[in-house]
Amino acid sequence: MRPNKLSRSEIISHCAKLFKQHGYAGTSMQMLAQSCGLTKGAFYYYYNNKEQLLMDILQEIHQQLIGYLNPIANDQNLSVAERFATMHSKAVQYFSIGEVGCLMAIISIESLHTLPEAKPLIRGFFQDWENAMYPLFAEKYDEAEARRLAKQSVADYEGAILMYRFTEDTFYIEQVERRIRTVIG
Repeated sequence: MRPNKLSRSEIISHCAKLFKQHGYAGTSMQMLAQSCGLTKGAFYYYYNNKEQLLMDILQEIHQQLIGYLNPIANDQNLSVAERFATMHSKAVQYFSIGEVGCLMAIISIESLHTLPEAKPLIRGFFQDWENAMYPLFAEKYDEAEARRLAKQSVADYEGAILMYRFTEDTFYIEQVERRIRTVIG
């Protein structure tokens, strides 16, 4: 018997929250099915393993974040400060939906050896985030320095998100924002 139809985005939304909360190894197919209101058997109609589901989730997250950030980063109608403020707000909002944290960072360490096919997706996500940050710095700094600052900013955000996850203190994210505002002038 065919289960009630769920959209791909509904499944991804429900399941991404579980992976954020429990990690890859700590999330079972039963938990994923329950989060979607399905039996485990019905869930297999959509995904027969959590590896493929996770890969689809990572691809979706990548596309969403880049879809949010790239248009803002390249909007020449806004000042650099306005672009950064909007990008920062979107990033904070995006990483705060559901369980707090960046699923890419959570999964990256855990899956390095257990899910090597995720590594290129995760690397691409961080590279594209750096590329979205680059135009903010390129207006004031030479290419090498702008690239370095973009990389540093992504690393700072990831560290701040991790610290927020443990401490529930927005200080870390606020410091990243303050540092970047100072650097872009």
